[in-house]
Amino acid sequence: MIRNIIFDVGQVLVDFRWQGYMRDLGFSEETIRILGEKIVMAPIWGELDLGLRPEEEIVADMIRLLPEYEAEIRAFLDDPADVVRPFPKTRQWLSGLKKRGYKIYLLSNYPRRLFSLHERASFNFMDLIDGKVVSAFENLVKPQREIYELLLNRYELQAGACVFLDDRPVNLEAAEGLGIKTIHVTDQERAIECLEELLQNEKCK
Repeated sequence: MIRNIIFDVGQVLVDFRWQGYMRDLGFSEETIRILGEKIVMAPIWGELDLGLRPEEEIVADMIRLLPEYEAEIRAFLDDPADVVRPFPKTRQWLSGLKKRGYKIYLLSNYPRRLFSLHERASFNFMDLIDGKVVSAFENLVKPQREIYELLLNRYELQAGACVFLDDRPVNLEAAEGLGIKTIHVTDQERAIECLEELLQNEKCK
């Protein structure tokens, strides 16, 4: 029976609205396209998630890659508190699950400084969380098997008693390899429905 619900953060509990934030900063659509393609959605962003090198070094590499966009890169990363916003139903969703006795955990690929900033400034649900594993603090990223094992071992969770919600199929496949049930999140409304269906079916067994 499912007792533990594990959530990715970006695009599951919060909107990673990097394009909208760049528009807030006044970037042109062409600049947004280039920074998205070369920085935010590129392997170099994954280095921030992994956390093996200081952020300053990685940012310097970003600037070397796109020197003509140095000002925009620095502006985007300077104080990006508003680059994420919780989806409207996130707190209500998690609060309802807690009241029903489920334990709630986070398993997220996330840069160290950004997570610390957003945890304080943007996440309105951290008081409902029973535990978390965040990639840059562990120098591991999904879909590495070790990061899932770390969560299970740290909080003494049985894989078969867990369900994991993530927006990337490759991350779900890794969890399934350990015996964790999964839900592919394409939008939060549908994820809420899918999770409820799974929990109800579990109760009927």
